[in-house]
Amino acid sequence: MGGDAFLAPSSAIVTPNIIRHLLLVADDHGVSLERALRSASLTRATVDSAALRVSYRQGRIIIEKALELIPVAALGLEVGRRQPITASGLLGLAMMSSATLLDAVRIGLRFQNLAGSMVRWQSAVEVASVVVTATVPDVGSPVGRFLIEEGFANITRMAQDVARITAPRQIQLAFAPERDPRVYAEHFGCAVEFSTDRNAWHVPLQTANEPLPTAEPWTLRETVALLEARMGTIAQRQELVAVLAAHIEDALPEVRPFAEYGHLLAMSERTLRRRLVEVGSSYSQVVDDVRKRLATELFAEPAYNAAEIAYRLGYDDERSLRRSTLRWFGLSPKALRAAAHGTETSPAG
Repeated sequence: MGGDAFLAPSSAIVTPNIIRHLLLVADDHGVSLERALRSASLTRATVDSAALRVSYRQGRIIIEKALELIPVAALGLEVGRRQPITASGLLGLAMMSSATLLDAVRIGLRFQNLAGSMVRWQSAVEVASVVVTATVPDVGSPVGRFLIEEGFANITRMAQDVARITAPRQIQLAFAPERDPRVYAEHFGCAVEFSTDRNAWHVPLQTANEPLPTAEPWTLRETVALLEARMGTIAQRQELVAVLAAHIEDALPEVRPFAEYGHLLAMSERTLRRRLVEVGSSYSQVVDDVRKRLATELFAEPAYNAAEIAYRLGYDDERSLRRSTLRWFGLSPKALRAAAHGTETSPAG
């Protein structure tokens, strides 16, 4: 259950559970996602690192390629159902230790940024059901559909792992099925309604309030304390990236040596580099993110031509700017300006 990660696409705060299990599914089908990993600045080794956190942007790159290459209908269902509750690590243990399924859901929502999903989760009690809802930033896209499928398949598997239920009461999906809708009904074992006004997972309130056989209050207290500490660490790491980005923006058009930022942030160059790696980032990535964000603002201003924008972003020449805009947006500076001002030109123009 994955929190507000999508509000800041380049914020690396999501554990890579989805990517890890997506790679396993790809392996089973003889599909290589190595190029997608490289495009996201990742490798199989880094994905296996316990310290790795990825961004929504990185996850989206890999999911898009997987949807293109892996011949599985409703791929998100396959990825989600493969993940037992223990795939969520310490959070999974806390949920297993909860008194009831309803308590486990509340723990999952409280610490959702640690769970490895890429959606925002909420819950409510409605009549005789506990209803868990999921939202994504691009619900109408193939990636958005995948994430909802994966998320609901995952929480269904987790509920089955800890509670005496075999299926939710009902599933509501805000999208229409691309293929036979029976795939969803067969997977979840319940009625599935499509093209609704929300994505929602329903389980009977009575079932959600039954004691869990794995409940353990002492373990719960210990794991919650550790999860709270981890949440604080994530906040500190994200603050570090935000502060570094602010310093980089202030210094532009000068791109200062990395070592200078270690001094500004009162830590050694080695420590700063390590802490950036821990959140799946690097100095070059932060510089690139700052330049990309500023580029969208500068190209919207008629007063700046390409040469001036290149200078303001710290590039040596317009050719370097062109390479970056093609990589960021698939558009040349000329085409990007035309798009910003509602005129037409060819993408490479």
